[in-house]
Amino acid sequence: MTIDVPPPIEGESPMTVDIPLALRRSLEVTKSPRVLLVRHSDRPHIETGSAPEMSLNETGRRRASALGDLVGAELHWALSSPYRRCIETARLVGVEPEPSPVLGSPGPFVIDPDRGGEVFEQHGNEVMVRGQIEGKTWGCMRPLEEGTRLLFDTLLERLARHGTSGLAVTHDAIVLPSIAWVTGDRFADRWIDFLDGCVLTPGHLTWNGRTYEVPA
Repeated sequence: MTIDVPPPIEGESPMTVDIPLALRRSLEVTKSPRVLLVRHSDRPHIETGSAPEMSLNETGRRRASALGDLVGAELHWALSSPYRRCIETARLVGVEPEPSPVLGSPGPFVIDPDRGGEVFEQHGNEVMVRGQIEGKTWGCMRPLEEGTRLLFDTLLERLARHGTSGLAVTHDAIVLPSIAWVTGDRFADRWIDFLDGCVLTPGHLTWNGRTYEVPA
């Protein structure tokens, strides 16, 4: 699914045009300390049913650097999926990441990596994520609420430990369903852009400039 970079907001700098609009709105209404939970930046196209190791493309490097120019000085720690495109995103934002299995390989939702790999290859990423939002687990995944809580608990524990803002770089298959569980947004005709994401603070998630209470 192709998603256009949103048009500039009147009066904004060219740098921020590279940052997804929903993330920009969330950064504007939240304060440090906070966790930025984002999808990795742009990479070459991946065929359905495969997830090869690959680097960011030129656009992805430019956009990740733009996010670093905006908030890099605020960030003092980072976790990332062990995939190269996620590690590169964090480094270009300006923080050396610690790879975390909660952010990828296998992530917070998959409990049987072998079966999960087979199912993702069979159905494709988008079908899996949309089914997950509707409650499917395919016998190899945690329920949406359980996986999302594992993800949030991991990030907020790290936030509490450091007491400073941090970055978490992962994949659309992790960011999108987590936002969906909190907000109730099913993303029926939309998908999350590269580098887009949300902001976490204790007890709250901010998406597209609106703050939601995370269910207790």
